[in-house]
Amino acid sequence: MERFSLGDAAELAGDVGPDPRLIGVVAELDRPIELDALRALIAERLPDQPILARRVVRDGPATWKACWETVELRVEDHVYEVPTSDPLRTATDLVSTDFGHRVPAWRLILLRGPQTSALLFAAHHVLLDGATAVGVVGSLLGADLTVPMPPARRRRFLGFLGLLAGANAGVAKTSLLTPITAGFRLATVDAPLAPVQAAARRCGATVNDALLLAAAEALRAVAAARGEQLGRVVFSVPVTGQAHPGRQVGRNEVAAMAVAIPDPAGRDDAAQLVRIAGRTRWRKLLAHGFPSAGAFAGVLALLGRLGWYRPLFSRQRAITSLLTNLRGPAEPLNLLGAEVTSLTALSPALGNVTVVFAAVSYAGTLRITARLDRSVWPEQDVLTSTLANSLDRLAGSAGSPQRTRTR
Repeated sequence: MERFSLGDAAELAGDVGPDPRLIGVVAELDRPIELDALRALIAERLPDQPILARRVVRDGPATWKACWETVELRVEDHVYEVPTSDPLRTATDLVSTDFGHRVPAWRLILLRGPQTSALLFAAHHVLLDGATAVGVVGSLLGADLTVPMPPARRRRFLGFLGLLAGANAGVAKTSLLTPITAGFRLATVDAPLAPVQAAARRCGATVNDALLLAAAEALRAVAAARGEQLGRVVFSVPVTGQAHPGRQVGRNEVAAMAVAIPDPAGRDDAAQLVRIAGRTRWRKLLAHGFPSAGAFAGVLALLGRLGWYRPLFSRQRAITSLLTNLRGPAEPLNLLGAEVTSLTALSPALGNVTVVFAAVSYAGTLRITARLDRSVWPEQDVLTSTLANSLDRLAGSAGSPQRTRTR
């Protein structure tokens, strides 16, 4: 048995519904593959990912008392087939269902229909954080997608300074912050990666900064469609944690930084990107230079034990949305003779945050997925069209004639 880290305890404490805290990725295939062949291949590759053999064992309501138990895996428990005519919708339904912890909380599900085939990898957030999940999925699909982690800094006594990375003045009242309900919908927007990256770099910014700009514009458009004026938009953005010698990856050593995107007030995209890049740069320095994930995780675990986690986050006014950006393979993947044509990232929601963004790059395409609570379904087209138009402008400023695609 291995005791939980504080990061693990915080993630398990946050599993308070209404949907389970599952993360995942959908890999669309250009042709069908056979379940028996998939199981055989995964059985060969599982020894390279011992993290997938860990099962949660609870010891009372306090999540910090939970432990990891390493068990022998049965491939049949984790790799199976579900018939479908719409892989993305089926994937949405599947990650709305709790896996439980009888066996390690991950699944690789073959979604097969008469005209379509896809793979859904999903795992409980306590088992894998987003960055670690990228490496695990890559290993199972035959690619090395290990995410480099910054070395640990010996400044733990100043860890409280890292909390400043997540500090902000809060957000104004908006209908976008309303307690989420069970069930959700996914909407995706595809953009060419290279021109978006080029446009960002010209301003000293990153792709993540460009996504923040586009996502903020999309949320303002949804608010405007409701007759609201949304000026300042605040995103919670995960920051990869510190690497510790001898420490197994996947330990939820992830901090969060709050990035406020102010009202553009007539500024063009370039001026906004410069401004956003400046804000994200110093917050990353705080999060990496003064690791505070442990302190913050301890607070979250205590909130869960007291039963305050869901009531508190259902009323929070610190952030407007969450945004995660993952770097996928630069070249197309092949699995059992089938080519992976796209990747779609799935991310959990929190409290009263009705729109959550998750992006992943793959083979030159940047796919942004918006997880929409039922309250936002009427404005889905407004959100996706605005997001696409914003990314089109950025790509166009780099001289790209390509257009984004929505789904």
